[in-house]
Amino acid sequence: MPTTITAAVLKAAFRDHRDGDRKDIGDSKVTGLELRVKPQSVRWSVRCRLAGRQIRYDLGPAVEGDEDLEGVSLRTARERAMRVVEMARKGHDPQSFVRALATGLTPAAQEKADREKPKKSWTWAEAKVKFLAEVQRTNREDTLRDYRGKLQPAELKRFDDRMVATITRNEMAEAIKAIHDRGKETMAAGVARVVKRLFAWLAEPAQQNQSNVADDAMVRLKAPAATLNEVGKPAKRGSAPDEEDDSGDAPPEIEIGRALAIARLGYLPERIGLGIQLLIGTAQRRRTITGAHDEKFRSMPMSKSEHAWMIPPYFRKSGTKRGRRSHLVPVVGFAADAVTRLEQLVKIDGGDGWLFPVGKTARADRPHAASDLFNDYFDAMPGVTWTPHGVRYAFATYGERDLGFAKSEAKLILDHMEGTEMKDVTGAFYSSDPAVARKRTMMRAWIDWCERWAAQALAEDPSLQDRDRMMTTLFVARYGKNQLERRIAFRERRGWPLWGLGQSMPMANELPSGINSCICD
Repeated sequence: MPTTITAAVLKAAFRDHRDGDRKDIGDSKVTGLELRVKPQSVRWSVRCRLAGRQIRYDLGPAVEGDEDLEGVSLRTARERAMRVVEMARKGHDPQSFVRALATGLTPAAQEKADREKPKKSWTWAEAKVKFLAEVQRTNREDTLRDYRGKLQPAELKRFDDRMVATITRNEMAEAIKAIHDRGKETMAAGVARVVKRLFAWLAEPAQQNQSNVADDAMVRLKAPAATLNEVGKPAKRGSAPDEEDDSGDAPPEIEIGRALAIARLGYLPERIGLGIQLLIGTAQRRRTITGAHDEKFRSMPMSKSEHAWMIPPYFRKSGTKRGRRSHLVPVVGFAADAVTRLEQLVKIDGGDGWLFPVGKTARADRPHAASDLFNDYFDAMPGVTWTPHGVRYAFATYGERDLGFAKSEAKLILDHMEGTEMKDVTGAFYSSDPAVARKRTMMRAWIDWCERWAAQALAEDPSLQDRDRMMTTLFVARYGKNQLERRIAFRERRGWPLWGLGQSMPMANELPSGINSCICD
């Protein structure tokens, strides 16, 4: 039952508060006004109905007496309660009025404070994890690796504990400029590209309520302009000319010959040597090579020394945009021989058809070897400075210069623009289709060109055929001098030759673990 709250009632309420009691005392003079007594405090509140709902509003701590020095007196509490009840009766939300009483801010000032108050959001570190999980779900592994790397520069660590909704475009631009200023201009441009993609994803409806990132947060973000570096610009006096200016990204011809010669001389693990021959002989991407399956190769009746390789869209760049049609690449010469031997190894191993099966320590969700399988072996080859992708530049560059390819005709092999259904790969189709006939001519010319440069490399550097020297050189490049010394000591104790007859360099996943990693097999 409501009672008339007086000074005596207030005094008794504070005594009950000190004794740890709990009670609500309703005031009979103002409907809805209550004095709430708790062990922690004695406070005024008012209850009223707004839009059909009963709501309680806190009016502040109660004090004894008539002065509002350290709280709210009885008289002031009644005035505030009547104001709140009247506002609710007229359908106006009293919340701004109540907040103004508590904070001393006008409604306009409260709105401004709310706008400036950081909204609930994810931290930069959390946002990266969520974004990369989405990239992994919707993109290829190489894209995930690229995006992850672009979000790792030290200059971005300043945002780790920041809420993404509070990171401004100008702040991000300063971080990207710092990357640019340390000479990593290409990286800076890549970081800007990925950061824009990240913030665009954060602003998508599915996660915008959690991220609170504005739609156009990073739309105009960009890296500083690249430093002018014109091709063919005269070098400074006293400096050597750049010999690569004229040849672009194509590796020197002799280096392609050296890589092919080394791959064929048996110094590398057999599958690696065969894979490098297939890569050079077909000019396909490393991911396409490591994902090769024996079902995708067809031996042609009219030419037993050739294969028709039907490359599925998945193993080609932008494969999702190529539909279901495969890309036909004629495999001839030493590349065809490599395929034949790789297919034999699949049968010997009892594998499931992948020419380059997944290693023992690889991720379980990938059925074939990783795309970087050959990289370390290229790095180890003496006198070879190009990466697996370089053979594609070579095919286009030297094909036009030396082999009679028409302008941009290398795209027939490299760009996978045409598509062929598997059921169409018959002997008649392979031998009669004009596009396939031209491809066969191009690939035979390319194989012969590679053979000539391999022979030239052997003629210019007879040491390539020095087995002990080459095995030692490759081994040191892969595993270091300390491992070589351990191998020498181990095999000398047993009276074994350093390199057994027909023995090739072991693969990394064949190495014993722990103390036995002296590569003494």
